[in-house]
Amino acid sequence: MRAIAIALALHLIAIGAARAGDAQAPGVDLQYRLGIDVGVASAVGIAGVGFQLAPVPWLRLEGAVGWGPTGTQLSLMPKIAPNTGRMCTFTTGAGAALAIGGVQAEPGHGPRPDPLPWLNVDVGGIECRVRSGFSWQGALGVTVPLKDFHWDLADTGDTIKAGTIVPQARAGIGWWF
Repeated sequence: MRAIAIALALHLIAIGAARAGDAQAPGVDLQYRLGIDVGVASAVGIAGVGFQLAPVPWLRLEGAVGWGPTGTQLSLMPKIAPNTGRMCTFTTGAGAALAIGGVQAEPGHGPRPDPLPWLNVDVGGIECRVRSGFSWQGALGVTVPLKDFHWDLADTGDTIKAGTIVPQARAGIGWWF
């Protein structure tokens, strides 16, 4: 998984470097974003790769895959970006995620669902984009597990109940093309 993440990151850097000098033609909207994100309790877990489609300038449909303590994270999140005509825009969105294959608890220490479904809400975010297509983004919000699960870390742990609201944050870079 790490090798794939490193290869994708290098590929993104190469694409961005190749496009850094390209000027966007007037009136042409960049409709696809490929990026890497890091986060805490986020839709991509600790780190992941996301793809966004903007069928209209103010709507983003994001799909992502990442890794976190609860396993491989697969997420889908529609977002709105109401003031897209500016260099930086406010973003907000909500979606679902599924954690697969995580071993967050020692055997016999409580519920260990696999898969573990989540609801994610980016309450407030910002995305800034330059003419070359390079962008950076960040968001704060909440995540909610939809099943009980137990976590263990260094001989400590607890059971997180379904419906518990957990703060989340993420940031990333990417390229619109």
